[in-house]
Amino acid sequence: MAAGLRSVKVERVTKLFGAVRALVAETLEVGAGEVVAVMGANGAGKSTLLSILSLTMRPTRGRVLFDGEKVRFGDPDARKAVGLLSHQPLVYPEMTCKENIAFFARLYGVDPAGAVERASSRLGLDDFIDDRPARVLSRGQLQRLSLARALVADPSLLLLDEPAAGLDGGSVRRIREVLAGHRERGGIAVMVTHEPEVAAAVATRAVMMRDGRIAVDSPAPDGVEGWRGAYFEAVEGGGA
Repeated sequence: MAAGLRSVKVERVTKLFGAVRALVAETLEVGAGEVVAVMGANGAGKSTLLSILSLTMRPTRGRVLFDGEKVRFGDPDARKAVGLLSHQPLVYPEMTCKENIAFFARLYGVDPAGAVERASSRLGLDDFIDDRPARVLSRGQLQRLSLARALVADPSLLLLDEPAAGLDGGSVRRIREVLAGHRERGGIAVMVTHEPEVAAAVATRAVMMRDGRIAVDSPAPDGVEGWRGAYFEAVEGGGA
């Protein structure tokens, strides 16, 4: 894995958008082998937290630490250690899957042919990898291509924003397999989701957010109903 990170931390991070506080002096540390599911209502600060962890958004105050060292935004080595699956696919619509994966592999100094082969076998892209531009792919196919792009440099830190939204069962299963394999190899993963079924299948830890703050940070609840109950208590029920 690139950089071989053992821990990632945001320390007393605040993010302001004008007068709006999207994130309020939050601290969160995630270690190797953890898959953290972040849940909360719309506007709770989940995506802001993910953007700061991904080094695509600077906090107004606070800092990001990789293995205890402050990260310099724009540091290419730090960015190489991060794979981000966001709401936007971040691929080139006129390129095929193969062309997109090879392009991003070259950007990261990774062998393009090897990257294409790994992505195809890991994410089941064989049926459409060569002949279709990204702009004509189905929602599930495009999500799998986006995940392949996020994984191309074998990042230590994998960040996913609603990875299963709108996907069929087969695509969701692929994402679960990728997360399980990432955890087994000692990777770090943080996933924003509204779906207790996805969290229950892969997460080792639960973070519930409310009004820009972390309301709950605990080991993963038991089963889908446990996740639903934890979400309701922390976010809808106003638990501490």
